[in-house]
Amino acid sequence: MRTVLTSIFAVSLGLAVVGCNRAADEQRKADEARAEADRKAAEVSQDSQQRINSAQAEADEKIAEANASFLKMREDYRHDMTQKLVELDKDIAELEAKAKSETGKTKAKIESNLPTVRQMRDDFVRDYRSVEAASASTWDATKERLNKSWDELEKAVDRAD
Repeated sequence: MRTVLTSIFAVSLGLAVVGCNRAADEQRKADEARAEADRKAAEVSQDSQQRINSAQAEADEKIAEANASFLKMREDYRHDMTQKLVELDKDIAELEAKAKSETGKTKAKIESNLPTVRQMRDDFVRDYRSVEAASASTWDATKERLNKSWDELEKAVDRAD
């Protein structure tokens, strides 16, 4: 019986050793799989970061182009309006000269309208200075307000004569 017990013990011990080796093999395989998964995750993460950086650079470029386009549009508007203002000042100067040379109703009409024209011009110029501070988000409203004010000013000059 002792031999049988010794034999059973030896077989059990052998199985335990084989079982331990299998568990160690399984643990090693799990560790290798985890390491491979971590490596692939790092590659995906790096690829994702590169894509994010590329997309951000593209977006930054488009934003810069849009800003440059807006600044050019605003500067063109400012330049055009400055030219129109120079012409309007000439018209007002002509009205003032005409008021000095005319008599009767024509003189009275011009002289009565000139203060209003001058005030409207001053108001326009004050508001016109806001063009420099206008952002892309406020541009449409600023431009619309200035264009409306300009139209009213031109009509006032035309009516003054």
